[in-house]
Amino acid sequence: MDKINKSIDKEVIERCFRELMEKGLGLDMSDPNFLETPQRVARSYEEIFAGLDSADDEIHKIFETGFPTDYTGIVLEKGITVFSMCPHHFLPIRYEVTIGYIPNGKALGLSKLARIIELMGKMPCIQEDFTERIVNEIDDHIRPLGVICIVKGAHYCMRMRGVKQKDSWTTTSSVRGVFLTKEEMEAKFYNLIKGI
Repeated sequence: MDKINKSIDKEVIERCFRELMEKGLGLDMSDPNFLETPQRVARSYEEIFAGLDSADDEIHKIFETGFPTDYTGIVLEKGITVFSMCPHHFLPIRYEVTIGYIPNGKALGLSKLARIIELMGKMPCIQEDFTERIVNEIDDHIRPLGVICIVKGAHYCMRMRGVKQKDSWTTTSSVRGVFLTKEEMEAKFYNLIKGI
């Protein structure tokens, strides 16, 4: 698929949101609470959807800053919290991400893992694809011996509307390399998670 220009146009967002508020919802736009809302929404969308503009380039740059290492144990990072948007209802999703990988001569800085995952969250996509992309990017860029990712998602399209399951979580996982081929490595990963 050809890459398209995904520049975020705040003026279009502001104009359309003003119309949605005034004509779609029938709100009184002279109310002081609403006067600046379309501009605020446009600015917040620019931040929330920043991944549409530059995530791929930034992710590739982050992967360029890896470090050589002889370590062959599991590198595990738990409790990475990122926010995204549901592509079906444009309501928030809160993700709790746990990622583990076994270096193959190259390691990433710990903050880099969180940054990469945060950038990936700044575009609307389904949780299954978000989880796969995390694993694929790490696998493609640093070629670890194995990589595994677990994502828990609190989907506000389910919590605020529809079935209104306010405490529900959706869990997805993706696995590559030795975590896939050696059951003891996957078990070790899950034991590490329990111990943290």
